[in-house]
Amino acid sequence: MDTTNTKRFFDNPIIRAFLGFHNFLILASSIILTGILSYFLHRYRYRNTNLIYQEVIAVLTLFLYLFATFLPAFKFYRGYMLPLNLVLSYLWLTSLIFSSQDYAGNRCLYNSPPFVNRCRLKHTIQAFWIIGFSYLFLNAILEALMWAGSRTNRLLHGGDAEKDRPLTS
Repeated sequence: MDTTNTKRFFDNPIIRAFLGFHNFLILASSIILTGILSYFLHRYRYRNTNLIYQEVIAVLTLFLYLFATFLPAFKFYRGYMLPLNLVLSYLWLTSLIFSSQDYAGNRCLYNSPPFVNRCRLKHTIQAFWIIGFSYLFLNAILEALMWAGSRTNRLLHGGDAEKDRPLTS
């Protein structure tokens, strides 16, 4: 079995650039969501659990992806953020479901905060939950492939050649 293609595929700078770009889009989505949700929390007195949950998930993602955006640029990175991407994708899916229940259709005017005529902002929240969830899910797939490829390569070749070489020549 030839594993050089697997190694080349996951060490390819284009794949790493895609991961970095996806991480940047997730960061941008969480920045926008944090801004809009913070505006709702600051401006209006109404705070339901859906709004608070969405704000917490957006801020948590913002903090984590400030660092994760640059990880694919490093050569040692082999998809170690897979568990975080899986957990966050489910949390973002839950937030998407909550925002769809609150804002879809004609319910926009009556939910979080109620009787606030900001339906465009509420629909913007829905759109950015969709964008962020999509890229989190794609990242989870790419990082699972990257992690599996590096693990297969390490198992077939008996370890990392850089670390296993002798110190003297």
